[in-house]
Amino acid sequence: MVFLSRKAVAAAAVIVLLAAAFSAGAWAVFMPAESTGLAVVIDPGHGGWDGGVTVGGVKESELNLELAKTLARELEQRGIAVVMTREEDVALGETKRSDMEARANIIESARAECVVSIHLNSFPSQPSRRGVQVFYDDTGRGGALASALQSRLNARINAAHCGRSDLQPQPGDLYITKCSDLPSVIVECGFLSNADDRRLLGQKSYRKELCGAIADALEELLT
Repeated sequence: MVFLSRKAVAAAAVIVLLAAAFSAGAWAVFMPAESTGLAVVIDPGHGGWDGGVTVGGVKESELNLELAKTLARELEQRGIAVVMTREEDVALGETKRSDMEARANIIESARAECVVSIHLNSFPSQPSRRGVQVFYDDTGRGGALASALQSRLNARINAAHCGRSDLQPQPGDLYITKCSDLPSVIVECGFLSNADDRRLLGQKSYRKELCGAIADALEELLT
């Protein structure tokens, strides 16, 4: 019997992750300098012909990608590897269905601990609505992950920048949270329909603060 050191196990896990991700056609793998052996799939919502919401010249798919890359760097600094479903403003299929199926294939092959899909909200009829909110599978899968993320985001982001800390994670019939057995959540990182949220999301320092809070919650939950 051969016993492997913790570093050897972590290195082996990283090699498996790389092989799985590239065979699945993932757009990018962000590798930590000293791996914990843990991995997270980050899914920047929309892309390419599916731009999502555009408000005030801000295109959701582009901002989703910027936030996802920021989150990937934050996780990397904590020793957590990241598989990105895309790293350019492109769709992964010619139709919405094929795009979502391609994301599901990457998620299934990544052998990660969880999935975080990055999106932005919009509610034009109520432009005062703002803040960061987490959604999860309505069967309950991902509920613990969603609660941990929402608690951290309420304390560090919503309370500080939106003057409220009472947002609750919400269950929903959401494809990206149901396409695998992994705990999966969608983080709606703010309301593009709200001028204050839109202004904050345009700031690199705020995006780093927001993604740092998400990364801290993931690190605490996974390690």
